Amino acid sequence: MENFLGGDPPKEDYIQNSLNSEFNCKKAHINMGFFILKFFKILAMNFNYKSEKIDIYPLFGDLLNGEPYVFDFSSKNPKTLEYNLNDFKEFNDDIFNELKNSGMSWGIGKYLEERRNILRGSINIINEKRIYHLGLDIIVPYNSVVFCPLDGTVYKLGKETQKGNYGGYLVIKHEIKDQTFYSLYGHLKTPHKVQLGQKILAGQELGRIGKESDSGGWFCHLHLQLITQKAMNEGYSEWGYISEELLSKVEEYFPNPNFLFKR
Repeated sequence: MENFLGGDPPKEDYIQNSLNSEFNCKKAHINMGFFILKFFKILAMNFNYKSEKIDIYPLFGDLLNGEPYVFDFSSKNPKTLEYNLNDFKEFNDDIFNELKNSGMSWGIGKYLEERRNILRGSINIINEKRIYHLGLDIIVPYNSVVFCPLDGTVYKLGKETQKGNYGGYLVIKHEIKDQTFYSLYGHLKTPHKVQLGQKILAGQELGRIGKESDSGGWFCHLHLQLITQKAMNEGYSEWGYISEELLSKVEEYFPNPNFLFKR
């Protein structure tokens, strides 16, 4: 495994891409001091790190080859109005045909992307104006294995049955020293392969990519999201989208999940 923390400070373009929610395909080497400033500062943490290092396990093992195709799910893309959100097979076929035509084997849906069009079937989300995506979508085929990137405990698991939601999902609680944060994995196959309260190690299988009701009706992919303790305390634990009104608080509640995504 590759050390996520330690080594040389990140290049400026990495920092800028993270702040702009652009997906960065470079391998995740980040200086611990930078991690404090850009992540644990966000989590309101005072982390006594010294020379501590953390290993992040590849989320999909060795499945992801080459560079990803970056999808545009924003309302600027007219294709988002053409997707048949009521037919899983047609919707999924459209996404994976676009991926195939790109010549790439896997895809990415961006963090903090505005997605008004593609959310048109989710009336509650539209009414609440929560149109900015809080996760990183990794688009891979049905039944692909998802591995735990970091040691933790299964904090919550279940299946949301309403169309347009997570379907099968897991929340893992992570504790580093005396600091706590959570990672969420949406659109997983059920029944789950882990149990509530189970200790789980980095590299252990979390689950598999779901479809149809297990994916909440969405195309096959993993929704990866970070949640802070503050977000949990204030009742925002399961939001997958946020409103423009709350964007100023996004780093306090839902930091960029790129740091947990390694391939």
